[in-house]
Amino acid sequence: MNSRFYLILSQITHHCFWISKWYSFFMEQYLKLAQEIAHSSAEIALKYFGFDTKETWKSDNTPLTQADTEINSFVIKKIKEKYPDHSVQGEEESMKKEGSRYIWVCDPIDGTMPYSLGLPTFTFSLALVDQTDGQPILGLVNDPILKNMYWATKGGGAFRNGTKISVTTDSDLKNTYLELDGGRNIGFSKTITMEALRNKNAKVMSLLSFVYGAVQVANGKFSGAIFMNKHAHDVAAVKILAEEAGGKATDLKGNERRYDTEGLGCVISNGKLHSEILNCIK
Repeated sequence: MNSRFYLILSQITHHCFWISKWYSFFMEQYLKLAQEIAHSSAEIALKYFGFDTKETWKSDNTPLTQADTEINSFVIKKIKEKYPDHSVQGEEESMKKEGSRYIWVCDPIDGTMPYSLGLPTFTFSLALVDQTDGQPILGLVNDPILKNMYWATKGGGAFRNGTKISVTTDSDLKNTYLELDGGRNIGFSKTITMEALRNKNAKVMSLLSFVYGAVQVANGKFSGAIFMNKHAHDVAAVKILAEEAGGKATDLKGNERRYDTEGLGCVISNGKLHSEILNCIK
């Protein structure tokens, strides 16, 4: 009886080992592709960046530049070449494959407003989301100006240029930094929320690039970030980055949400301050 039990246990352990090796191999390949795309996307962004950057306006009253569309198309091209069975959801353009398990969620330039004005507060954001549960298994954010690339894989930790990063240990909002962005008709007040946070002596900023501020939660500089908008491309990458750095991510009501479709905003925090931040959201 005991020998049979140990034989079964040995077989299970053997299979788990190879499943783990298989998972690690594919995650390494996914991350390598994401990093390659990020480097090329940075070159495109910098090619058009400056005080003379040309812009047009979309129907939702937000600006659009040549870099936005060019980077988005480049992401689709590279994913299609490497993983033709995967889907891509981009802010400007998408490629949906029926029945695909994985979808790459991309914001080619998060912070198009400052980018179009020649201001250096913008990022490239890319996440790989498993559509069985809508959760990211990989996230990457690249700041092409300061040359800081942040990435995280599920269960693998969060990194900035290869150095492991972690969230702050703050347990009080006083003298902490937070990012607050969005505010587009989803039933919450950016102004009242900002006032509630400032009444707690938190230092609240609106950088017009949620990802630019939110990634600093994972980087241990900000203690929280609030996104009052519905889009997944603004939050998918920073969700896994924050969690792998020891933080927490929910929607604006404190519930889990999917990151392959629209949702009720996002709150990213160091974990310890999550409930207090939620209590300030009006």
